[in-house]
Amino acid sequence: MMKETSTVLKAIIAVSLIALLAFTCGCTGQGQATDSETKVITDMAGREVVVPKNIDGIVTIGSVPVLNSFMFVMGQGDKIANGLPDSFVKQGRWKYQYVISPDLKNKPSIQPTTGDINLEELMKINPDVAFTMSMPSVEALDKNGIPVIYLAWTDAEDVKNLMLLLGEVFDEQERAERYIRYFDETTARPGKVVASIPDGQRPKVLFCNYKSMSTGLKIDEWFIEKAGGIAVSKTDRVEESMTFDLEQLLAWDPDVIILNSQEIALVQNDTRLSGVSAVKNGNVYVAPMGAHYWAHRTSETPLMVLWTAKTIYPEQFKDLDMEAEVMAFYKEFFGCEITRDQAAEILSGTAGRSPA
Repeated sequence: MMKETSTVLKAIIAVSLIALLAFTCGCTGQGQATDSETKVITDMAGREVVVPKNIDGIVTIGSVPVLNSFMFVMGQGDKIANGLPDSFVKQGRWKYQYVISPDLKNKPSIQPTTGDINLEELMKINPDVAFTMSMPSVEALDKNGIPVIYLAWTDAEDVKNLMLLLGEVFDEQERAERYIRYFDETTARPGKVVASIPDGQRPKVLFCNYKSMSTGLKIDEWFIEKAGGIAVSKTDRVEESMTFDLEQLLAWDPDVIILNSQEIALVQNDTRLSGVSAVKNGNVYVAPMGAHYWAHRTSETPLMVLWTAKTIYPEQFKDLDMEAEVMAFYKEFFGCEITRDQAAEILSGTAGRSPA
């Protein structure tokens, strides 16, 4: 009897061990499956972020129009799950965000302004990954268990690393490399045309917001120089922008003034500026605006270099068809066919802007 009991007990133990082994293997298999469905991305802050290999939903936090412009280039516009910040929508800005990605109009807002996040609404969306250029936003999303990738663009060349990173995230390396080739080739074009013009004969250019008497970002001085101009506001400052006074503007005496908003009448009607070369000669312009302000960081920056070159060197670039350039860019990189009239509206700087 004891022998039979021992045999039965051994059988039970053996079956239990087999079941446990099968369960363990099953768990290991599941773990491996999970690993095969994710990958680790090192973002531009050096953080390791685990993201799904197949990304269905993304959110852009902070500088939403800028970030969206990158997502459009990567062919991910249809995966953006959030709308523009409430403050942007109320002001009627960024009209061409909706032309490029019409569904954005139907997406919920998760930001009253660029600096605030509606975490409750964000958690409802439950995105696969978030993108931001704000470290406070990274910290807020980290605390709530949302994978978040930090992107940075300070120097103009940083866009290349940014695009390569997005290519890795979305498994779209070829698309990223194609954009980088376009960026390099396009931004080099003006320099080849004006290479023989000495510095002393190059136009002095100021990009600014006249009402606030402030320069734009340092990238504005970069695109002026890439277009063959002299950026009068360029200094070795650490800060992105700086303020200036009327005396400084008069001392700069720019040949061309490029404005960030509809301030042309404001500048032209200010009698204190009547002696400034740009005002005397009618060379005051508003920067174009498409997916974002071209004079800020945006995927459209190469177009801004071309537009600036044609603006400050009208004779040398008289055959440059900017409308055709814009239409080709939108088709190639945004997957969006726009008309010549729409391209002209973008170039006029009036698309989605409010008057000064």
